[in-house]
Formats: sequence, structure tokens, C-alpha cells
Amino acid sequence: MTFLDVVGLYLIIFILLGDFMYLVVGSLSVVFVVVVCFVALKLDTTFTIANSFYNAANAIEAKLAKLKIYRSFNENFGVSTHYLSNVSSFDNTKPVVVLLHGFSADKYIWNRISLRLAKHYQLFIPDLLGHGDTEYNQEQNYSTKRQCEFLVEFLASVEIDRFHIIGNSMGGLMTAQLLEMMPERIIKAVLIDPAGVRSDFSLQMAKTNQNPFNHYNEEDFFYFYDLVMAKPPYMPKFILRALAHKYISRREQYVHMFRDFFNPDDFYEQDKHKIGGCKTMLIWGVNDKLMPVDDYMIWQNMLDSETVIYEDLGHMPMVEDVRRVSRDIITFLSN
Repeated sequence: MTFLDVVGLYLIIFILLGDFMYLVVGSLSVVFVVVVCFVALKLDTTFTIANSFYNAANAIEAKLAKLKIYRSFNENFGVSTHYLSNVSSFDNTKPVVVLLHGFSADKYIWNRISLRLAKHYQLFIPDLLGHGDTEYNQEQNYSTKRQCEFLVEFLASVEIDRFHIIGNSMGGLMTAQLLEMMPERIIKAVLIDPAGVRSDFSLQMAKTNQNPFNHYNEEDFFYFYDLVMAKPPYMPKFILRALAHKYISRREQYVHMFRDFFNPDDFYEQDKHKIGGCKTMLIWGVNDKLMPVDDYMIWQNMLDSETVIYEDLGHMPMVEDVRRVSRDIITFLSN
């Protein structure tokens, strides 16, 4: 149904009901609200309204996926912990799936795929250290080793023993590290465009101090946003500008955290490492502009895995094509 179809139907219903004046007044009210919102957004130089829209949209998507937010406190790390789940506690009625976001992302990045996974699994979707609602501390170490230690404690606190795990980018590297730390607890693992191999690309990035998250202005952010996804879902420009200013305001935080995370000394040596322990699936978007295709080949050699290549997708396939990626993941986990 097109926009004109909707307008026509709207007119027909109200005319047949004999309430044309109500239609006119109602339509004028809608126009008035739209104009007020437009003006407010133009004047919203601090992006308070835009951020409220974005947060509300995330909350609505989470609710549609039957996800609720849960909070606790980790005394060892001195931070409040936050995660989304479709269950209030974890048991043996359905398998558990742990979903790990990438660098600078948060738990809400998994909202749309969770809508499909929630029918089959108990979901545990945490904010990692320094991300989302989990506080940043300039004294903290944000290496993936430290992130894994945080996650292991987090899993213990919610009494998750055995689980499937899915990780994207930094979360993919953490997934590989957890496969080596606790192979007996992981049933199956999915790595989506993982970071973390000592390739020529990563060594050059480290040598030249390149950091794609070091944003001084909106242009920096929009260049970065183009790198992240080949087919990004629609997002209004005012929301994207609000996200840009969020990145700009956290520039020093992300510089610190990226320095800890993107350390080739902690990465896997190509052609010298094998990761086993359970059945794994490697997903890669060929149009990934953050990680080169050469890195995919290294991961493929390290993992004894099923491999799915998406020629038309980028660094975050699970966001770019939710239906296709969720179908492939569910097929892998359930077989």
C-alpha cells in the first residue's frame, strides 16, 4: 500500500462516518505536531530530543523482541552491569545464546535479530566494559582479555553454564578467546566479521596509530558510518547527527579503549594458530570496509568452521540483512 492509498482510505472512512470536520481538525493537529517537532529538532543543538527519539526506538525494538533490561553490580570491576534478556532467569528449558557486540556498539545492536532468536533460545545480551550503560573508567584496561574476564564473571552471576555464543567484530575476537578459555562450556559459536588477526592490515594500522573511532567532527563520523555497513537500515539524518555528536563527545574514551583493544600483540598469528573446541560458523560480509577480505581467509584457516559469505553485505551483516542472517544462524545452531 502506497502513501496515497493510505490517505485515500483515511478520507473514505471518515467521510462515510459523516465526521469530515473531525478529519480536518485531526489532520491539522497532525500537521501542527509535525511542524512543532521539525522546529524543535532544528533548535535542538544539544541533540537532547534526537537522543530521546533514538533511545525510545531502541526500547520499543527491544520490547517487540520481548527483551527486558536487567541490572546488577560487579564488585570486582566496580561497575554496574546491564543486559537484555527474554527470560528473568536462565534454566534448561531452552538453550542459552550469548550475543557479544563490537567496539563502540551496545546491547541494542542485537534487537532485530533477537526478535527471531527469542522464539528458540534464552538470550543473554550484555553491555561490555565501557560500552552502552556500563560505565567507562579511565583507569580501566579495555583489552579483550580483560573484557573476557568481565564476561566470565557476568555469566557466573546470572548462573549460565553451557551456551551458544555469537560475536561481531570485537565480540567475534572475544568469542574465539572464550573458545580457548572454556571449550567445554560452549556448544556452538558464530563469529561475524571478527577482528583480531595479526595481518598486514592490522599491523599497519597499529604502526600508524590509525583509529576509525577517533572523531573530531560530523564528517569523521559519516565517513566511519559508511565503512561499517554496506546496506545500513534507514535512520533519519537527525538521529545520525545525534550519534555523530555522541561519538565526538566520547572521543578520548574511544581513543583509550581502542588502544587497549586493538593491540596486535594480543591478536592471533596467521598460519600459526588453530582454534577448536566446538562447532563454529564464520560469517563474513565481502563489502566489509573495516576488515579486509584477507583477514577472512586467515580466520577460515584458523577455524574448523562452516562458512557463510554475503557478497552484498558489510561489517555488520546481522544488522544489514536480519532475515537472511538470522535464518542461517538458526539453521546452524539447531542442526
